[in-house]
Amino acid sequence: MMLRDALFQVLVYPGGLWIVGLAALLLTGLGRGDRRRGGLRQAWRAMRGHGSLPHALSLAFALAALALLPWPQSPYGPLPNQDVWRLWALTEASFLVALLPGLLSSAPAVSRAATREAQIGVSGRAALWIAVLAGYRWTGATLTELGPLLLGAFAALLALPAAASWQPFGGESGLGLGSADAHLPPRDVALAHLARDLRSVLLVTLIATVFVVAPAFAWWQQLGLKVWLAFATVLVGRGLYASTVHRTLPIALRYCWLIVVPLAALAVAGRFVVG
Repeated sequence: MMLRDALFQVLVYPGGLWIVGLAALLLTGLGRGDRRRGGLRQAWRAMRGHGSLPHALSLAFALAALALLPWPQSPYGPLPNQDVWRLWALTEASFLVALLPGLLSSAPAVSRAATREAQIGVSGRAALWIAVLAGYRWTGATLTELGPLLLGAFAALLALPAAASWQPFGGESGLGLGSADAHLPPRDVALAHLARDLRSVLLVTLIATVFVVAPAFAWWQQLGLKVWLAFATVLVGRGLYASTVHRTLPIALRYCWLIVVPLAALAVAGRFVVG
């Protein structure tokens, strides 16, 4: 019985089969599939020492973090132990390891793009993780207790574009610098794009699984609701690529630290007050 449950957890839900299907669905919603074509093949070569190992590791860390999100409990097998620190570590590792080629580059343009992405990304994710604390394992039952959850969800959605390097906080393509991946060798570009988009999917599903709470629904109904809202969010992110004006680094940092972080902190304080 224990072996069967372990195999179900690793291979089906919330393991391999579920993660592959979910990632494929949300990556389709995110669009730009042509730029990711061949990414899995490049990841396999990188794991064998022929390519960008940091981006392959980023892909692996993101997939592992997806499996550790607080998914609804199914009656067919146990979920992994919910540990927000392990989830945080894997998520941050998936982002930071992908920046290593740019940060270690001797080319000024590459280093500048990677440094800019690191500053904005860390600031956005700091706000996002603070907001997550307001909704993680939320057990409120009244409208008053719902307030911090909604405020935390709002702050997390505001932090998402900066945290995931979506526009208007993405690469400075208009200045010819591009993102930190724009200067990679051609053999590594598809892998870098696949890892980048999967990291976006990870953050979107993090928000959906933490803040979409429907205890009155069956587990499969909760799961469908979370996935539907995650898909709607990636469609919004897809629209941001062509409909927003690029923001400079100082504006992006002020946005994160003077607007989103205070909102997220207020949501956490509100949870402590009402909880």
